[in-house]
Amino acid sequence: MLGVVVFIFLKIILPIFALIGTGFVAQKTLKMDSRTFSRVTIYIFVPAIMFVKMYSAKVDLQFFSTIFLFIAGISALMFVIGEITARALGYSRSKRKAFSNALTFYNSGNYGLPLADLVFKSSPIAASVQVFIMLIQNTTGNTVGVFQASSANSSYRKALRHVFKMPSLYVLALIVICNYFTLVVPEPVMVPLRYLADGFIAVALITLGVQLAEIEFTHKISDVLLPCFIRLILSPILGFLLAALMGIKGELAQALIIGVSTPSAVNTAILAKEFNSEPDYAAKIVVYSTILSGVTMSLVIYCLRFI
Repeated sequence: MLGVVVFIFLKIILPIFALIGTGFVAQKTLKMDSRTFSRVTIYIFVPAIMFVKMYSAKVDLQFFSTIFLFIAGISALMFVIGEITARALGYSRSKRKAFSNALTFYNSGNYGLPLADLVFKSSPIAASVQVFIMLIQNTTGNTVGVFQASSANSSYRKALRHVFKMPSLYVLALIVICNYFTLVVPEPVMVPLRYLADGFIAVALITLGVQLAEIEFTHKISDVLLPCFIRLILSPILGFLLAALMGIKGELAQALIIGVSTPSAVNTAILAKEFNSEPDYAAKIVVYSTILSGVTMSLVIYCLRFI
C-alpha cells in the first residue's frame, strides 16, 4: 500500500503542488494582480474547459440530477456538522460562520478539476463531474457563503446578482441546447476552445498559488486541525458512504468522491476578510488544508481503486 500511495503522490499530487508553488513564489516575488488571474480563470478558461469536456461527454439530465443530489447531500452534512461542532466548542458567532464555511465550500475548481484531469487522463465524464461540482459550489458560495460570512446582512441580493454574472450558467445552458438538438460545433470554434481547455490546468493551479500567497495567516496549526480533519478525512468518508447508498459506481463515483475530498475553498478566506468574520482563522484553514491535502488526496485516490 505505501508504495502505491507514494507513487500516486509523486505522479499526481506533486505536479499539482509544483504548479501551486510556482504561482505562490511568483506572486511573492513579482507582486502580480491576483484579481486578473482569477478573472481570466473564471471568465475565459473555465467556460472553455466546461464546454469542451461536457460537449464531448454528451451528458444527460439524469447525470446532472445524480451529481446535484450527491453534492447537495454532502454539503448539507458538512454544514450541519460544522454548526453542531462549532456550537459544542462554544465558538463565537463569527468564528462559527468561518468554521462552517470552511467545511461546506471546497476548492472544486482550481484544485479539483486539474486533479481529476490528471487522475482520469482527460476523461470527459470525470471532467464533467468536476465542472458541475464547481458550478454548484460557485452558486452556493456566492449566495449561501456570502450570507453566512456577512451574518445575514443585506448582501444576499447582491450575491444573487453575482451568480447571474457567472458565465458557467450560460455555458451550461448552451451545452444542454447543443446536446438536446445534437448540434455540431464547427471546427473553427472548437479548435481555440480546445487550446484554452488544454491550458486550464496550469493557469488554474498557478492562480491558486497566487491567491494563497496573498492570504495573511499565523503559523500556529493546532487550532485548525479539527476543521482540516473534517474537511480532508471525514468528507471523503461520507462521500464513499453516500455513493454506496445512492448506488453510484465506477468512474462517476470516483470523480464525485475526489470532488468532495478537496481542501477548503480560497473564497472562504476572501469572504471572511471581506466581512471581517474571523479572517485569520479562515485563512489558516485554507492554507493548512491545502498543504495537508497532498497526503490525504493520495490516500483517497488509492482507496478509489476499490470502487
